[in-house]
Amino acid sequence: MRKNPKSSNSPTSTRPVPEARGGRRAWLIPLIAAALVAACATPLAFIPVTPLLSAALATRGEDYLAAQQIAELEQKQDWQGLARLAQQRLLRYPDSEDWMLVLGVAQIQLKAYPRAIETLSRAVEHNPEEMDAWNLLGEALRLDGQKARAIQLLERAAGISSSTPATRFLLGELYSETGRKDRAEAAYLEAVRLEPEFSPAWFGLGVLLVKTGRTGEVDAIVRRLERLSAPLARELAGMAAGNK
Repeated sequence: MRKNPKSSNSPTSTRPVPEARGGRRAWLIPLIAAALVAACATPLAFIPVTPLLSAALATRGEDYLAAQQIAELEQKQDWQGLARLAQQRLLRYPDSEDWMLVLGVAQIQLKAYPRAIETLSRAVEHNPEEMDAWNLLGEALRLDGQKARAIQLLERAAGISSSTPATRFLLGELYSETGRKDRAEAAYLEAVRLEPEFSPAWFGLGVLLVKTGRTGEVDAIVRRLERLSAPLARELAGMAAGNK
């Protein structure tokens, strides 16, 4: 029997989504990330990991001690320490996709994108139904400047699992960055349909509407974001006001 695609990247499925702070996102450090780092089309600035990355980390570790170590290193933003921990565990468990993902997250945060791409590609090959691996690999490719390849990979991932909001959100970001506005809007809308409280996707949609001159449609998104993420609501409202 075919397993359901595995994913932990719905921001409400594991722990609260980190709130954003003002300024441009530093992703995937923008859940991914970022993760969700380089200048991007959408001015998100997540702390210290994106919802995508946080959720990927939160469910990793084969035991309580490992999960606690991951959480402590993440809290301290000790990405070198997290990479060392993952590398040590991979020496003991070379086929552990969970530790591959933890290592990939650390490498993204260290801006070692080619290494992250190699690590996460291995995770995808090891388990093609691991959606976190696809999403994180797509983000690593984006941050490495390989946007066309990232889009191709994430479109393939969307075909594997049609119910993963983070995949749609990442596609929305990439489509927006590459000028494919209609496709970006459709991707953001699908992300929030799948996860109505996914604030980064609402924000991305709002930014897209501002950029395309549809500021009259932004108020409803601002009101929703006021409940989900006050910093994002304020930032989007300011962008809309500046474009009226």
